Amino acid sequence: MRILRPAVGLAVASALIAAAGCGSSGGSGGSSSSGSGNAPIKLLVVSQLQAASFAFPEIEDGARAAAESINAAGGVNGHKIQIDACNDQGDPNVAGTCARTAVQKKYSGVIMTVELYSASVLPLLEAAKIPAVGNVPLTSPDFTSPESFPLSGGNPVDYGGIGFSAGKTGCKTASIIRDTQAAVDQSTAAMTRGARAAGLTIKATVRGASTSADFSSAVSQIVSSGADCLLVAEPPTAVAKLVGTVRQSAKPAMPIYTAAVALPPPLVKALGPAANGVIVDESVQLPSATVTPQFWSDMTKYRPSAARSTASYQAWAAVQIAKAAAGPAKAVTGPELTAALNKASSVTVEGVAQTLNFSQPQKSKDFARIFNTSIFAWKLNNGKYEPLFDGKAQDISSVLEG
Repeated sequence: MRILRPAVGLAVASALIAAAGCGSSGGSGGSSSSGSGNAPIKLLVVSQLQAASFAFPEIEDGARAAAESINAAGGVNGHKIQIDACNDQGDPNVAGTCARTAVQKKYSGVIMTVELYSASVLPLLEAAKIPAVGNVPLTSPDFTSPESFPLSGGNPVDYGGIGFSAGKTGCKTASIIRDTQAAVDQSTAAMTRGARAAGLTIKATVRGASTSADFSSAVSQIVSSGADCLLVAEPPTAVAKLVGTVRQSAKPAMPIYTAAVALPPPLVKALGPAANGVIVDESVQLPSATVTPQFWSDMTKYRPSAARSTASYQAWAAVQIAKAAAGPAKAVTGPELTAALNKASSVTVEGVAQTLNFSQPQKSKDFARIFNTSIFAWKLNNGKYEPLFDGKAQDISSVLEG
């Protein structure tokens, strides 16, 4: 079982400026054709596929595996799904270039699994009525744009789930360690809302730069606060340092809660016994042959060497969402797919607990485009992810209201 590659808790990533890189890279499961009768449903993957800071190349693999599987079964109403890719390379300007490519080349939709710069992308897609499908909601445009059709609950739900899980598993008072970047404000606010929803009191919030070599001072402040447990909003390498520091502190058994993406298996393995007892959460299931069998099968058949991670799974699932909406509506163009998604009220995807209803946004204007409000939680034990809450998803929609 693999989760996201180490180097980013999605909301707390650092991006580096790099050169543009957009286009098709072959094996897309479809090519452009003249005439509306056999025109492909063109989907452009826009994500940080390669960069110096962190990379998710398997996002493209997940999208391609889904398309090739669908195309092998006849496509969508006879239309093949075409997958192309545009690597934003951790640069908001390049992300904007990717969006302009989607508009200029009239893509049907954009698969935006890991996109830190939605503010550079979604306004351009809105103007052209091209939907972002299956995006992970990380920043405000993801939460509010009428062209945002996410699969997961993203930061509002995943980090809200940290506070919620802590309160529901016995913690009475908690303190927070968060990165110093402004982007983490949303994650911290979500943790606080989740804690409130579960009756958990926040005693202190300590800022610690993710680049810090030593978290002993931050951990000392947490221990001194008298909190029962620790909630963390830091990127993976910082989370690993924090876990190690807590285990050597005056309260070595203090329970630690963070998002699943912030403590991926390679770091869990590196931490060894120190990771035992850490609790992580996610708004989608961790992919496996058991809980996401079709994804596992498609990846095995069409992209056997690619990582079967949360990132590749969510890209695969995004293509399934596009198929589910486009099929009944016979949608091919961006505006047609947007209209179809806006009417889609019962989209089911393996690995997601609830049926997605894109026709009914949230009442909260700040989180109108969050459609998945459930979380799963796991406790780490000897490198394994042991399900909490009897493996059942927890609805934390109240986190979006507080």
